[in-house]
Amino acid sequence: MSNSGQVNVMQLPIILLMAFIAVTFFIALLPGFIQMMNMAQNSENLNCHGYVDYNDASLSANASRAEASSIACLAIKLYLPYIVLAVLIGLVASIFYGRATSPGESIGGY
Repeated sequence: MSNSGQVNVMQLPIILLMAFIAVTFFIALLPGFIQMMNMAQNSENLNCHGYVDYNDASLSANASRAEASSIACLAIKLYLPYIVLAVLIGLVASIFYGRATSPGESIGGY
């Protein structure tokens, strides 16, 4: 990276390759994330109201039982969008700013 904070032209392909690898890895992990979130929301665990399991109706939310924690249910529903947002912000930041320091370069420039 140059002193002005610009991304070196030689680093851009490496940054784009790392971004592609991160997106591919993230897409590969999405089904596992979704399965874990669904398992936590079902009636045997948190009993999140509004959750419907289309494969097994007995695991859908049970209206006669109270939710174990409404905050936990809300956090689980917002879990995946926050992860997607964090990955996208990280990719955009890495493309625009490149690496913060080069190997052997100190953080203050001293």
